Amino acid sequence: MHFKRFFNIKLDIPNLFIIFNNNKVIYDLNDKTYLLNSSFLNFINYNFKKIGIAEDNGINIYAVDVTDELFNLSDQGYPSLVEYDLRHLMSTLNEAEMNLVGRANQLLHWLKSNTHCGYCGSLKIFHEKEEAMFCKCNNIMTYPTISPCVLALIKKDNKILLARNALFPEGLYSSLAGFIEVSETAEETVKREVYEEVGLKVKNIKYFGSQSWPFPSQLMLAYTCEYESGEIQVDGHEIVDAKWFDIDNLPNTPPSSTLSGLLINSYISDH
Repeated sequence: MHFKRFFNIKLDIPNLFIIFNNNKVIYDLNDKTYLLNSSFLNFINYNFKKIGIAEDNGINIYAVDVTDELFNLSDQGYPSLVEYDLRHLMSTLNEAEMNLVGRANQLLHWLKSNTHCGYCGSLKIFHEKEEAMFCKCNNIMTYPTISPCVLALIKKDNKILLARNALFPEGLYSSLAGFIEVSETAEETVKREVYEEVGLKVKNIKYFGSQSWPFPSQLMLAYTCEYESGEIQVDGHEIVDAKWFDIDNLPNTPPSSTLSGLLINSYISDH
């Protein structure tokens, strides 16, 4: 599969669509797929928001948003279409499937966010060579924006620190997280976020792995680190609780389809 960005569409050949409606993904229960063949779809027109995101064996794949269009699930050639929340759907997919549907969501967000020029207000055009949005008033190419974010798993003796975000369901705990600020390295962000959220200082920061997180356009960078000093003091706003847990006393944690889940599971595997 070749990732690329494009807008041209040929209606006389089959295309594959990843369709979003009110931020939900349309999914076929029979074929267990979100990749829907245009030959079995009934559109009144093709004026909805769409962007080509990839090509696979000569077939183009598009991200489509039909939120403002007449698109009835019962009128399509697929008899078992449903709508799934993206977070729920991603928890059931393998890595390649997650990357593709995540890319679709991110590029639709990029398209919606960059329709008009921020300098002159004119409609931007798509620059095919650069695969970017462009306005001649300033000759600036606008590429998809990615916001880097760190995850931090703190180790102390045979325990790890897990925290509950104010937005988490009751009983769910995870590693600490935060966005990288301008001029910061990822390692500096780990130290700052840990101190701001739970009042601890950490050392021996080591990179673990990364994951694209399309809500809407984040790149998660996971790190492990060791406790250095301090007592747990949650900020009370973003983080409402944080505790040290050992392997025999772990709370509910994110699934292994998420990088935070993999990070926590790595601790379990090591012990």
